[in-house]
Formats: sequence, C-alpha cells, structure tokens
Amino acid sequence: MSRFLNIAIVLATIAVVATPVVHDQFRDEVARWYLASAANRVATGLDIQPQLKQAERWGDDLSSLRDYWWLRAEQALADSPDKLASVIEQAVARDKTNVDIGIKFARRLSNNSLFHEATAVLEATCIDELRQQPGILNELAYYRSLSARELDRALKDINQALQDEPDAAELRDTRGWVLFQMGKPHEAIDDADYAVKAFDGLGPSGMVEETLFWLEQRLAGPPEPRAADDVLSRREAGELLWGRGAVHYHRAKILEALGREEEAQAEFNWLRERKLPTDERVF
Repeated sequence: MSRFLNIAIVLATIAVVATPVVHDQFRDEVARWYLASAANRVATGLDIQPQLKQAERWGDDLSSLRDYWWLRAEQALADSPDKLASVIEQAVARDKTNVDIGIKFARRLSNNSLFHEATAVLEATCIDELRQQPGILNELAYYRSLSARELDRALKDINQALQDEPDAAELRDTRGWVLFQMGKPHEAIDDADYAVKAFDGLGPSGMVEETLFWLEQRLAGPPEPRAADDVLSRREAGELLWGRGAVHYHRAKILEALGREEEAQAEFNWLRERKLPTDERVF
C-alpha cells in the first residue's frame, strides 16, 4: 500500500508543478486561435475587434506570440504596405524567430510588384546572421534591380553572394539584370548567357532544373492560360517555367540594348512559344 501511496504523492507533486504550465499553454493556444481568425478577416475587410478582444482576454502577452505579429503584418499590408517594414522590425526585435514572417511578406510584396517595399521589409528582417546568406543577398539585389533603386548597393550584395556560390545560375542572372539596369549591357551579357544555358539544362547547374521541369510537364500537362491575351500568369505557368521565362526575358532585353536584334527576337519567340509574357510581368 505504501508503494502506491508514494506513487500517488509523486504524481500529485508533478501535477502541482505542471498544471500552471499546461494552463498557460492552453490560454496562449486559445489566444493564437483568435489572432489567426482575425488575420484571416483582414484581407476581406471584416471587423477584427471581437477576435482581438478575445485574444487579449486569453493571452497575457500577445507580443510574445508569432500570430500577433502575423496579424500586425496583415494589417499593415492591407492598410499601407510602406509601413510593413516597421512592423517587421518590431517583430524581429521582439523575437528573432519572427524573421520568417518578414521573408514571407517580402515575397508577397514582390509578387505584387511592390519591389521597393519588399526591399525595405527584407532589410528590416535581416538580423546579422541572415544578412550575409547568399540567398538573402540575392533577393535584396534582385528586388533593388526590379525597382531600379540603390543599384550600387545591389551590385555589392550580389557580388558578395557570388563569392560563396560563383556557379549559381540565379545569382548570375541577378547580377546580369543589375548591370543592365545600371546601363551596362556589355558587362551584363556574360551573366545572362550563363543563366539561360544553366536554366535550359545546358550549364553545370541546369540538369536538375530541366529534370524537374520535364517531370512537371509530364505529370500535370502543359499549362493553359485563362486570360484573353492567351498569356500565362505566374500561378498558371508554375515556378519552374516562370523562372526560365525570367532569364530568357532578361537576356532578350540585354541583347536588344546591345543592338543584337535577331538574337533578342529569338528569346522573345521562346517566351511566346510557351505563352509567357514578353514584358516586365515576367520576373
């Protein structure tokens, strides 16, 4: 009997210690649910105050919750995208793990052609450990090239990224586009040539891209546009085809600037044959 009594005492002791922890976690989970519900309502313009009040009722410190900052970011995006960088800066200062929120919202801004705002959000996201990563440097340089702002800084960033990954086709494409935007097509063409060959499966890193593209086409079938102009959207094309289209478009514009019209038209024809845009919509 004493053995069972001892076990009961141990279990009771654990329960006394654990109950407040479980209780707090439960309250935060309820708060997260209300915050997520509020975030979903922002895009449709619905009132979020009832959900926010419930979240405040359950959560002791909403700013410690990732869902709170996601909601703040959704609000900023809906109200004034140029204020989003400030929200992300606060989120990252509160908890470094919130960097993923900034990265995701920067890409959403970019997908909506808000490249300057995307740059600001990604810069606000970049803690020291993140700022030197080739992928982040590439995104910053590319956003700046697309907005045609701070191009000297973009070139510095992409060159730094290339020091770590000199054969990366995406980085070479970005540098080519930065140089083109700087009015240096003669310097840009080597990078553009390299990127096109790589993405088309002819360069050192292209076989994986080509294989994935082939599989996508065989499994899903060729994409069909819904727009009246018979041109695919990014969603319809898929990321693999869209990415290839971007490098071909970049090379076309660089060749055009060099006066190599026949080669430029060949690139534009490549895009038309695949029902991709032949203008700045493809990036």
